[in-house]
Amino acid sequence: MLTGKILNERYKILHTIGGGGMADVYLGEDLILNRKVAIKVLKMEYSNNTEFIERFRREAESAISLSNDHIVNIFDVGEENNIYYMVMEYVEGDTLKEHIQYNGPLSASDAVAIMLQLTSALSHAHTNGIIHRDVKPQNVLMDQYGNVKITDFGIARALSSTQLTKTNDVLGSVHYLSPEQARGGTATKKSDIYSLGIVLFELLTGRLPFSGESAVSVALKHMQTETPYVRSFQPSVPQSLENVVLKATAKNPLHRYQTIDEMENDLKTVLNAGRQDEERFTPPVEEGEDTKVMPVVPPNLKFEEEDGNTIVNSEQQAKDKPNKKSKKWMIFLISFSALVLIAAIIALFVLPKMLIPDDIEIPDVAGKTYEEAFNELTDLGLEVERDTVHDEEVEEGLVVKTSPRAGNTVKEGATVTIVTSMGQEKIEFPDYVGSSFEQTKKLLESNGYQEVIGYQKDSDKPEGEIIAQIQPEPGEEIIPENTRVIFDVSNGPPTVSLQSVEGWSLEDVQDYAKTNNLSLVTEEEFSDDVREGRIIQQNPSPNTELEVGDEFRVVVSKGPDLKPVTKTETFEVKYDPSEGEQAPDNDDNTQDENNENNSSNEPVGQEVVIYIGDANRNINNVFHDETIYADTTYEIEVTVNPGEKASYRVVRDGETYIEQSVPYEE
Repeated sequence: MLTGKILNERYKILHTIGGGGMADVYLGEDLILNRKVAIKVLKMEYSNNTEFIERFRREAESAISLSNDHIVNIFDVGEENNIYYMVMEYVEGDTLKEHIQYNGPLSASDAVAIMLQLTSALSHAHTNGIIHRDVKPQNVLMDQYGNVKITDFGIARALSSTQLTKTNDVLGSVHYLSPEQARGGTATKKSDIYSLGIVLFELLTGRLPFSGESAVSVALKHMQTETPYVRSFQPSVPQSLENVVLKATAKNPLHRYQTIDEMENDLKTVLNAGRQDEERFTPPVEEGEDTKVMPVVPPNLKFEEEDGNTIVNSEQQAKDKPNKKSKKWMIFLISFSALVLIAAIIALFVLPKMLIPDDIEIPDVAGKTYEEAFNELTDLGLEVERDTVHDEEVEEGLVVKTSPRAGNTVKEGATVTIVTSMGQEKIEFPDYVGSSFEQTKKLLESNGYQEVIGYQKDSDKPEGEIIAQIQPEPGEEIIPENTRVIFDVSNGPPTVSLQSVEGWSLEDVQDYAKTNNLSLVTEEEFSDDVREGRIIQQNPSPNTELEVGDEFRVVVSKGPDLKPVTKTETFEVKYDPSEGEQAPDNDDNTQDENNENNSSNEPVGQEVVIYIGDANRNINNVFHDETIYADTTYEIEVTVNPGEKASYRVVRDGETYIEQSVPYEE
């Protein structure tokens, strides 16, 4: 497994998201551009196979030259430590095959919308000289908005290039294979049109037009059997749309759409009201040549030579000629003729049998072990080679067929290949952890898996998500028809039936939320009815089912909503003349003189400064300032906020005389 590997110091492989016959596809991260990418990696068993490497590179060259909204973009191609990879655009969603399996037959409008995108993509490819050759829903990716992109040009080839496939090799999925490809012919642009017609049939009906016990039987139906009528399965499909299927899948390429653009233009108008009741499309009937019977030539018939002389039958000639030869001459002639005849018989029949190898009819050894088949063929004087093939019906180790096939005649000493079964072809089972169980079950069952079971387990994962893969393990090689799949499926996070916590202390509610793994959010409000520190209300309401980690809100009482109070403070400042100053005179210029003259008659004043600190005033600001000449009583008002204190300070002649705090009291 390549999970976690970084290619070219840039592309990190995260996990497998798909695969095919020659390559695996991984979800990756472009560490430079910080984006998700799909990374297609040639399987390691083919990394030394020049043909597969060339085909892999050809795919990249074919696709990288194309630029269309409905063709998957190729970003980069490279090789590192014998790992051949291709970095492509990541399309988040399902394949078109999965979309059909999940949603069943599509409506006519949805099918046409998808087909117009596919014809646009293939039109661009054909314009650039590229034939896809493997058009099928499995090679079409579909995002959540219904946009499709075609991918996997792995067996596409440029029209001007040399065909790299071996003679009689059939590439591509047989269910979408054109008749000319099934016969071993070269794929053309019209082969892609045929495959598109099969895709449209599947979109409209939810099924394939041809099925069989083997790939060969399906291929024969593509060559010999006309495409079934779509309306036989879905009568609501307009005749005009069924005609697109019939014309695209005509057996003779001459009767199909001449270009992909012609098919695209037909699809654009196929749902117009004036076309839906048109006549059913029927390909032209081709007249074959009648078998001619040659007349029998009578033995006595005369033939004219070019010079006009008539050649007649030797028997007739003998009757016309008189017997003029002597009896002796006749005996010699007969003896000589007998010797010539004997020599001819020896030359024709005896010597060839002595010199030419015998003809041997190949026996039917299918179903036997390789050893049994080997002994039987070598006993007949034949040379034997061995080949293997996956087969769904023949048990592993037994003979599937011979090449040439049983019943054919070969010469003694000829080489016959015994093809033995490797059993059904195994595939690598993906990792489905984190996927939806219902969708995964539907997908696996549609692919023929024996049974798909989900065991419910408590988990913090969303309900219905696969949390563990019991069997088979990810990456295990399996045969779907023989495989029983078991998953652990999340019941969703465990729930808590919420209690009523009104009247509880905040500390008790905090303990309750912690014990049940709930996220507690608190708010505060004044309350005349609920004492401070107790719960006034909660949200959600009691008996609500919450999941682990869900938010739980409570409102905590701050007690009654207290108001500021105004309090009156009364105090007396004593007059102490010994500490004061003489009263000021009106005439400053004569002050000293007056002091001398009136020192015994004028009073001495004392300065009193009052500071107040409360809800409305700052203790550092002067509230009142005056000079007194006798004991003076003061009355001040201070405003005190709930839970706070007010204060005041009295300074007499620069020294603090009173400093007092006033508590809040209703």
